[in-house]
Amino acid sequence: MRTQSGRILSLLLLCFSLLSEAKGQATGRVVINEYLPWTSNGCSVSSEFVELLNFGPGPVDLGCYILTNGNRSITIPPNTILEPGQFYVLGGQDVIPKPCANVDSTITVHLNWNSCNCTNLPIDGASGFLADEATANEKLVLFDANMNIIDAVARSLPVLPSTSITTSSVGGGCTTKTFNLDNLPVNYEVLGMSTGRGNSFARTMDGDCVWVKDPQQSANASNNKAGKTSDITYAFVVDNALDCDSTDGTVSIYVKHNDYSKVFPMNYILVIDTNKNGRFDLNDKYTYGYDDAPPEIRITGLPVGYFRVTVSSVQGCYLKSFDFTILPCYPTLPVKLIYFKYAGFANNKNKLEWMLTDIEHLKSVVVEKGVNNGSFIPYRKFEVADGLSGSKYFSSEVDGGTAFRYYRLKIISKDGQVFYSPVITGDLGSSLSVNKYWPNPTIDKLNIQLQSQQSRRGNYTIYNVTGSIVGQGQLDLKAGTNNSSVPVNALPSGVYQLQIINDSPEQQPVSFRFVKH
Repeated sequence: MRTQSGRILSLLLLCFSLLSEAKGQATGRVVINEYLPWTSNGCSVSSEFVELLNFGPGPVDLGCYILTNGNRSITIPPNTILEPGQFYVLGGQDVIPKPCANVDSTITVHLNWNSCNCTNLPIDGASGFLADEATANEKLVLFDANMNIIDAVARSLPVLPSTSITTSSVGGGCTTKTFNLDNLPVNYEVLGMSTGRGNSFARTMDGDCVWVKDPQQSANASNNKAGKTSDITYAFVVDNALDCDSTDGTVSIYVKHNDYSKVFPMNYILVIDTNKNGRFDLNDKYTYGYDDAPPEIRITGLPVGYFRVTVSSVQGCYLKSFDFTILPCYPTLPVKLIYFKYAGFANNKNKLEWMLTDIEHLKSVVVEKGVNNGSFIPYRKFEVADGLSGSKYFSSEVDGGTAFRYYRLKIISKDGQVFYSPVITGDLGSSLSVNKYWPNPTIDKLNIQLQSQQSRRGNYTIYNVTGSIVGQGQLDLKAGTNNSSVPVNALPSGVYQLQIINDSPEQQPVSFRFVKH
C-alpha cells in the first residue's frame, strides 16, 4: 500500500490484528444509509427507523456496536453478523407498516429499540429515539465495540447539545461505555437540507456522500433506484493480472470527481479469499490502506488469488467495490504465448489476435469473455491439428459488442496442463492507449505516442503530488498512431501525473507519471 507520502505502492498483506489496530472496521465498511427522524402522515413515533448498510468487502460483526443521538444510545447485541450488501434496520416497533419505513412493503425490523433491553435509558414513547428535540435535526453517531467512530451524520451544524451516556451491557454481553459526544472529536457528514415533519433522509445511492430529503422510504432495500446518479465515477483496471518473480499483480482505480480535495485521500479495504471457498468471510485476510495522490488508487504487490477491494472517500462514503483475480505466472509449459492483444471493433464485434510458439505441444485454445474481470464464460474453442510445429497466429471476432469487455485465453497443452493469458479489455476499455512517452525525466515537453481506434479529442490534465491541477489541454487524435506533445516547461521540478480522457461516453482514462527537471 502507499506510505504516508503516497508514493510507494508495494502492497503487503498484513495480519488481521495489525489491520484492526489501523482501522475500526477491518472487514467491511458500515454506513448509516437512511433514517426517519420525525414521523407524520399517520405513522406513529415508533415508526422511526435507522438503516445501516455493510458495503463490504467482507462481513462485519456488529456485536456491541453503539448507535447514539447524544442523549440516548442503542447497543447492538453480540454476534450480530452483517454480510456484504446487507441492511440492518433499527426501529421503534417489531413491524413497521407500509409506507412508514418502506413505500413498497411492511418492514420487520432487526432490532426494536423499545424492547431490546439494549438502550441506556427507556425511549420516550411520545418523542421517540430520534425526535427528542422535535426539530428533525438529530445527529447520529455509530461506534464500534472499541468506541472507534464508524459513521457520523447530522442534518446541519451546530449539532444539538449532548449529555453523558453510559451504554447498556445488553445483559452482560457487552462492556458498558461512558461518553459525551460534546467532548469527542466527531467529524459529522452534514446533510445540509431543511427540516420538515415526515421527512426521511437517505444517501442518493447506497454508500454515496450525497443525501436527499424525503425520498421514497426504502428501509431494508437499496437506494439505487432508476435515474439516480452519483457525482463520482470510478474506472477499474487490472494493470497486471499475473504474479511473477520480477513483477506482481497490480490494479488501478481511476477516480473522476470535480473536486479531488473533497475525495482524497481515498481509503480502501482489500480482502483475499485465503481459504479459497469462493466467498469473502471472517476467516480471510483483510488489508486496510489509503492513497493520497489523485486521480487514481494504485495497488501493487498482489499475490495469486481472488480479491475484492472496497474504496471510500476521505469522508468514508462514495463507496464502491470491485472483484478481481490475480493469476499465477505462466508455469513451465512447452507452449508459450508470444502476445495477446485487442485488434479493433467493427460490426458489433471485437477482434482479438494472439500468437503461440512450440505449438507441437498445443491441444487447444479457448477464448473466454466476461462482463467483468472476475467471471468468464467460454466463447470459442480452437483445436490444433496434429503435425503442426513452430509458431502460429490466431485471431477471433467476439460477438457481444459493448456488453462483454473483458477477454482471456485458456491455453491447454497436449499433456493436459492449463494456463491463462493476461486479461485484456475491449473497445470501451482500450479505445485509447499509450504506446510510449519520452523523455522521462523531461525539461520542456513530454512526447506521447497514442493509439486511438477512431478520430476523437483527448482532454489531458496534469496533477502535482498534492492532487492539484497544474496544467490542462486538448489533443486532436486521428484513428491509428498519434505523436503528440504536452508542454511542461512552466512546471516546477517535481513528480507529476498526466491523465488523458477521450470523449467517449464511457471513457477509460489513460494515466502515467513523469518527472520534470
